[in-house]
Amino acid sequence: MEIQWGKMILHGIISAVFYIGLPLGLIYVFEYLNVITFTESFTTSIMIFGIIGTIISMLKYAFPKDTSANRLISFFISIYSGIYLFYIFGGFEPGVELGTYYINTELIQILLGIKFIAWLFLGSTIIRAMQYLVEAIELRKKKEYRVTKKEFKLSQVFKAFGFLMGLVIMGYFASVIFSGMNLNFNLHDIQPADVVRDPGASADPDYSDDTLNITLTFDIINNGIYAIYDVNLSLGLYLSNGTKIGEAPNRYYSGFHSFTQTLDQTLRIVVNSTYCEYLILNSDTLTLQISFETIYAAIYIDLDLFLPVPWTAIV
Repeated sequence: MEIQWGKMILHGIISAVFYIGLPLGLIYVFEYLNVITFTESFTTSIMIFGIIGTIISMLKYAFPKDTSANRLISFFISIYSGIYLFYIFGGFEPGVELGTYYINTELIQILLGIKFIAWLFLGSTIIRAMQYLVEAIELRKKKEYRVTKKEFKLSQVFKAFGFLMGLVIMGYFASVIFSGMNLNFNLHDIQPADVVRDPGASADPDYSDDTLNITLTFDIINNGIYAIYDVNLSLGLYLSNGTKIGEAPNRYYSGFHSFTQTLDQTLRIVVNSTYCEYLILNSDTLTLQISFETIYAAIYIDLDLFLPVPWTAIV
């Protein structure tokens, strides 16, 4: 049997782009944008996985497509791709749940739980692997296996399911992107007029016994096709030096349904009495921390958003 050197080289290059070039390129872009920082061991592991995957892919095209050797190697490539994806999604990392990613920038911190997406990819690779395994056995034994005597071949059934799975994954990603583009979390500006001052019994310029409550008003506009479920929302307020001076207790929302607008929702930040006098007398750039966790399109999201808030002294 003649070795197909041309196909081996061509598909080796394509596999190297998929297994090595694309992941390393994404790692470089994310680190350049300071979105995600990857460990050196993770990058090294990607290169090792990629080199092995490229070699296996090249071996596949050493044999003609209509041979059992080609189909058997295709089976091992699919299994290997599943292992590769399992690693990418953190399946081999101790103490980390499959599909958990953490993104940290200056303004935002996100913990993403994309287990559903991970299992979609892994399921797809398993189905494709079963197709190649059945085809390898058929070619080896020169016998076709059918679901019924006169209907579809068993390998064609796995192929159809694999194709359908691919369409489901593509449709899911397209729907998530579309829905995400139609979400809007609108914050109303925090102004000194939103502050409620309670001088209590004191009528002199001593502000130490005063209290401040800052009300934040916001709108959630969900024009996407997915509802936002199990929302836990809380606020924290910090001085420019990082000192926490107030917070709003956790607020739970059972859901914000698709194609709905929830307007003029409010959360009240209670300022620690120790810092009330400072805010009354001084201007500063505060930091508002918006924390919420939710389930959206089968994705778990735990987000902390840090927004600068110019503050003007009241007196």
